[in-house]
Amino acid sequence: MPGGVDRAPATLTLVILAAGRSTRFGRLKQLAPVGPGGEALLDYALYDGALAGFTRFHLVIQETLRPDFDAHLAPARAAGLDVRYAFQRMAHPGLVDAPPPDRSRPWGTGHAVLTAAGHVDGPFAVCNADDFYGRGAYAALAAAMRGARPTPATATRDAEAPQSNADITLCNANMTFTVGYPIEVTLSESGGVSRGICEIDDAGALKRLTEGLELRRAGDRVVGRDVAGRPVDVALQAPVCTNLWGFQPDILPALRDLFAAFLSAGPRLDREFYLSEAMNDLIAAGRARCTVLPTREQWLGVTFPGDRPGVAESLRGLVDSGVYPMRLWDAPPTPSLHD
Repeated sequence: MPGGVDRAPATLTLVILAAGRSTRFGRLKQLAPVGPGGEALLDYALYDGALAGFTRFHLVIQETLRPDFDAHLAPARAAGLDVRYAFQRMAHPGLVDAPPPDRSRPWGTGHAVLTAAGHVDGPFAVCNADDFYGRGAYAALAAAMRGARPTPATATRDAEAPQSNADITLCNANMTFTVGYPIEVTLSESGGVSRGICEIDDAGALKRLTEGLELRRAGDRVVGRDVAGRPVDVALQAPVCTNLWGFQPDILPALRDLFAAFLSAGPRLDREFYLSEAMNDLIAAGRARCTVLPTREQWLGVTFPGDRPGVAESLRGLVDSGVYPMRLWDAPPTPSLHD
């Protein structure tokens, strides 16, 4: 690399959150066939991730469901993908030593990421197993993660100049990324959904992230509530995070600190440690900086049984137009070369 230091391409890991209970869908939606070749949305995440250059895949699942995932993932593994598991448990050494005896609800997406921490030794992305993000979203995220440089405070500060408190905070902040979609394209006609509502500054940096629950369209607005029960009312084009993130491993100790504080506060039995809320807290505290990557990619999801026909039709259209083969693993993905 002229004028600089050669760097080996980063090995990228994709952590796929697949431990949800699918209570509203009625069965294990992470493996529900929706593609014309019988694939689940999970398969498209693996396929598009591999094309973007992710070489390691860690699925966070319930341990009792491992046989189901093993059977489903056999074609992807036969195609050469390195797919492994992390198990999300109610009791997890080092995270939750003694869970409340009456708790049955999982600890949430932030906790799910922490259960995969032992498998992560470099840059990693996070996505949901039951969401379709579009190939370009994975490609943009992978490029951003590879191209991450020191923050402006680190890169431009005179080494001899004194640092202000703001500079110190900026230098120490974790560089993160998320992909933003207009909330309108992520809603369901079958019921309310959960999304991370983004407030973004003029430079594309995330200022605030609010976890919205039971979000649904109401005329030309989207309404719902936040985790504290306060009303949420936003425009149809408001950007949302649907849990497609890019991180460096330095984010994990910060997440672990927040989860410990969450447990210490004695949360209600139905309260979850959301990744979106954790990131909002880290950004507010100056411990993370997040760039929102806008995308025009199509987003698809199956929250309710009624969502499935529309998703299946959209995937059929992508196959018919040549974006995907009829059967994904008959044509193993070949990533392009990256700098």
